[in-house]
Amino acid sequence: MLFNPKFRGSVFISYRRTDSPGYVRALMSDMRNTFGSKQVFLDMEDVAAGSDFRVIIEEAVSNCELLLAIIGPGWVTARDEMQQRRLDDRNDFVRLEIVSALARKIPVIPVLVGNAKMPTAEELPMDLQTLVTLQAVPLSHERWDDDIIRLFTAIERVTVEPRIARQYSTALQKLDQGFWQEALKELEIIDSVEPHYLGVPEKIRPLRDLAQDLSRIGPGVRGWHNQAAAHPLACMLLLSLLPNVLAALFNYNFNWEVIIRPMTMRGIDQAEHYFQVSAIVVNTSGFSLGTALFVYLANPVSRGMADFVNGVTLSPSRLAFLRERCLMLGQYIALISVCLWIIAGPVYPLAIGALEWRDYVYFITSLAICGVIAATYPFLSVTWVCTHVLYLAFIAPGSTQAENTALLNRIDAWKWRYLMLAGALPMLVVTLGLVLSPQVGSRTASILLGVLGFCGLAGFIVALWLF
Repeated sequence: MLFNPKFRGSVFISYRRTDSPGYVRALMSDMRNTFGSKQVFLDMEDVAAGSDFRVIIEEAVSNCELLLAIIGPGWVTARDEMQQRRLDDRNDFVRLEIVSALARKIPVIPVLVGNAKMPTAEELPMDLQTLVTLQAVPLSHERWDDDIIRLFTAIERVTVEPRIARQYSTALQKLDQGFWQEALKELEIIDSVEPHYLGVPEKIRPLRDLAQDLSRIGPGVRGWHNQAAAHPLACMLLLSLLPNVLAALFNYNFNWEVIIRPMTMRGIDQAEHYFQVSAIVVNTSGFSLGTALFVYLANPVSRGMADFVNGVTLSPSRLAFLRERCLMLGQYIALISVCLWIIAGPVYPLAIGALEWRDYVYFITSLAICGVIAATYPFLSVTWVCTHVLYLAFIAPGSTQAENTALLNRIDAWKWRYLMLAGALPMLVVTLGLVLSPQVGSRTASILLGVLGFCGLAGFIVALWLF
């Protein structure tokens, strides 16, 4: 419904200023809290000083959808300075307001306050007698909450605008609180009735886009997005462990070929035993500790995602925490992997203590390559899943804070650094192969370096394509 810009509402409250004004103020407050301040017109408050009261009221009534006639104990018997009954005066403002609404077929709801009774037809002027045929709603201090609910239900039953206003006000509150899914439901209802109501088109569009993105990971949707959303912890563990397992296999076999075999040939009988035992101890403890640390850090995100998929409404404070934790998981797994490789690397050289200088070169070289793999690909894969699948579930439009934006910018900078490492890996492997192969003299070691270089190039291409 279109309104005259001079007026602030579509519900007009008609009352006598000397007759139960306390009820009117309390009702006004509840109505504005429920329907919004722009939906209620109170004659005494909403008319500017110096305005022609009769013209303003006439125009306001003609623009309203509903008139509430507040009837108190002195409403019928109120008298002016000449001791004449006010209702008998054709220029009485209350009489003019109600008559004007009735003449225009505007719904009128009598509201009885202060234990007032509905007037009889004999007590009213001829042009007001239709009022006695209307269903009245009582309003008392003792039953205020129940009575106000009945009144608001009656208002919404005979009008469209107040109901839409209440839904719009509720939607804005939900948006401010971060509950955007609930806000979208309210805005969709408004859009089905009044598509151009206030700012609904501008507010509903980004929410629909976000809902469409999230539909890929919602209940009942097939595909890997849904699997990642349903099992985020398992998905991220797999993406984190796979590069580390491949790096551990390369490290074991490469060191076996370039260090352990030559040591055995030099007569160091315990070399193979020390190497195998240290590999078992290091890999078992390292993978166990790394997995436990990552599960601890990623578990809140996993539980938050489970709640989202199950339709649980997440509080704004929890959403803020989950957004930050989700964005940091890629960096966490990269740091965990690098630290464990750095700690585990010196174990074998320290245990055997009979290495030549070139063996240390091979150990450090292999450790550096595996460290790049263990940091780069877990970061890229986990960060991609978090930002493209999981993070969307924790976004509340308009509530993301500046810290989240700053963190996203930092992750973007980290992403390019890790991509540079991924791109440097195959070139580093090829260079090392050319330099070390003649000295190593192991065909198996050369094949391992070649396979690693090819896999590194393929991984870099995939990472570029994803990001």
